[in-house]
Amino acid sequence: MGKYTGKMIISDLDGTLIPRGGVISAENRQAIADFVAEGGLFAIATGRTPEAAAGYVEGLPINAPSVFFNGAMLYDWAAKKVLKTMPLTAGDTDNLWPAFAQRALAEFPEACIEVYTADNCHIITPAANDDPRLPHEYYRYVHTELGNLTDTVRTPWLKFFACDKHEHLEKYVALAEEMGVAPLANGFYSEDNYYEFVAKHVSKGAMVAAIREQLPGVEIIACGDYLNDNEMLAEADIGVAAANAHPETQKVAKYVGCAVEENLLAWVVKEIA
Repeated sequence: MGKYTGKMIISDLDGTLIPRGGVISAENRQAIADFVAEGGLFAIATGRTPEAAAGYVEGLPINAPSVFFNGAMLYDWAAKKVLKTMPLTAGDTDNLWPAFAQRALAEFPEACIEVYTADNCHIITPAANDDPRLPHEYYRYVHTELGNLTDTVRTPWLKFFACDKHEHLEKYVALAEEMGVAPLANGFYSEDNYYEFVAKHVSKGAMVAAIREQLPGVEIIACGDYLNDNEMLAEADIGVAAANAHPETQKVAKYVGCAVEENLLAWVVKEIA
């Protein structure tokens, strides 16, 4: 028994645990190590795949179920085992998602559009459109013809992602409504120029609820910085937003801590846990 036994911290990555474009600070690493050494449980919640997160969190003592694809996957980090997936295309009996993807390719020629499956990130737009973040990521991605992904029973889609100018994404969201895929999904901005679709009722918050069922009685402290973190912060016992988080995310949080660049996780362990 340690002083953090019965407590769990689950943290978003980009903009919360990691400054955008940066790495996890030594202060945050030490604070998390101390928290776990004293009985605490630590997990991450991200829109990334497990592979994509691995390069950033290498060496962290992740010892609780973690959330990927913004809630479409629950994953046992230590065992490298998928615990649960909630595919975007599971309820799409009319195969509307491939049709929507085809229209998006035609109507948004500047976009970078990505289809995430359990084992890969498939970019269905030309390489010239690639999001500048991609060469700096720690995961594999392939450029794939949409036609190779249209059998969504054989290859379920977990997430559909577009990177484009915000004003273009507003039209993209309207197209999803027009074609009837929006009601099948949970859609949200994860950055000003990123819009994502996961399955309806899927979110980081929904997976935190699933974690709570696995770990009854554990007090959950959730940390985040952007709109896709809001449900997680609301579902947790204690929600913490970074000082430079989106204003709406700060409103949801019980506490607003320091800026991510000032070692937010170390602040949480010291002031909240």
